[in-house]
Amino acid sequence: MDAAAASGARGEESRGDRVTGRRSFNPVTIHYSALALSFALILVLGRNQWFFGDDWAILVPRADSDIFLPHVGHWTLTPSVVFQLVRDWLGLGSYLPFLALAVVAHLAVAHLIWRILGRVGVDRWLATVLSILVMLLGGASENIFWAFQFGFMGAIALGLWVLLLFDRTTLNVPLILVLSVLAPTFSGTAIPVLAAAAVVGFIRHGWWRTVLLLLPTAISYVTWYLLVARDHPVPSSGIVSLGGALLYAAAMYGAGLGRALPWIGLGVIPALTTAIWFFATIRRGLKSVAAPAYAMVIGSVVFVALTTYSRMSFGLSGAAAERYAYLTVVLLLPAIGLQLTRLVRASKRAFIATVAVLGAFIAVNTVVLGVEAHAQAVIETGSELRVDTRLRALIADPKDAALLNSPPDAKWSPDLLGSDLLTLYRRGEIPDLRVPHAP
Repeated sequence: MDAAAASGARGEESRGDRVTGRRSFNPVTIHYSALALSFALILVLGRNQWFFGDDWAILVPRADSDIFLPHVGHWTLTPSVVFQLVRDWLGLGSYLPFLALAVVAHLAVAHLIWRILGRVGVDRWLATVLSILVMLLGGASENIFWAFQFGFMGAIALGLWVLLLFDRTTLNVPLILVLSVLAPTFSGTAIPVLAAAAVVGFIRHGWWRTVLLLLPTAISYVTWYLLVARDHPVPSSGIVSLGGALLYAAAMYGAGLGRALPWIGLGVIPALTTAIWFFATIRRGLKSVAAPAYAMVIGSVVFVALTTYSRMSFGLSGAAAERYAYLTVVLLLPAIGLQLTRLVRASKRAFIATVAVLGAFIAVNTVVLGVEAHAQAVIETGSELRVDTRLRALIADPKDAALLNSPPDAKWSPDLLGSDLLTLYRRGEIPDLRVPHAP
């Protein structure tokens, strides 16, 4: 389909949305209502969370001057600056302001996926149900309830926004430049999403316009890597063996999609059907309004390849990590949505059955979200108690070298040393001593 035809198809879609929008019960209303309800629900479920793990890597006072340094290979400039500003403004008396940042980034991803699903031709009701599945993706609760993942999900959201901007007849050059340069400063997860956006740009606007628009991003990222990140390599990165790499990649796809399903082993089914769909239809698909769906599958290959190279040496079990599953689901959802659309348009019964099954998946994920929120809160509240105990000891003896130079919780918060804790207390950013409540 040429650009004019694609534009006309999108125009028809927009008119259809406006007609649907006149009704009180429609996909648009349901989607925005679900966003608001999901925001409230996640914050309620996450009300007992506390600072944990990598949160401290960008919150400890020692990190204030290291905002350009990579964190496990990722450029975390923007989340570092944002978290430190919130810390200095509101202190560390409550986790909710930090958690809210991650939830906003997560729901931005869900909203942008909904928009992409609509643009590529997924049934509007089906797109809305699938976006709700993303909002309440209990299989990726590690991302949703962990404030540090604001960077991970923020990078994805900005990348998806750039993809949508490339999928327009008229390019918004200033916005594309700003968003594409900013995205990698959140996390390296921006790279595969921007790769997908570049594919859409090549298709819609030609290679030279796309290259010129993304060149500043490449220059800024490569400059940062050469000047800073190259001296801080990710430990043990590399391909151990070709067979091991293929197995790791296959596990990322199968287990990643399986995280959204009642049983993780079921993820093999959508992984295989998506591979078959992609190779069977790509020739004509890249020329249609569905091009972003194909581009995102290509982006998933970039993501899996980069992750396999940098993480496979840590063991096969890491391939099923919730944070990887999150991006795998996001990148493959438009392709899955198009497959399901073809199914639901076969008959009314097929539509009802498909929506019912997806509704059951949403219910299971919501339950998992609540269970995982409690499980994480138990760990984090225990960590809070150990930190509180250490602070009491430091206030009593602020010159004890053993207390100052060791972490209060070496297992769950190794980046927080006693000296950091005492500095935060003296600056008023840990406002009081308290015995944590039971979650």
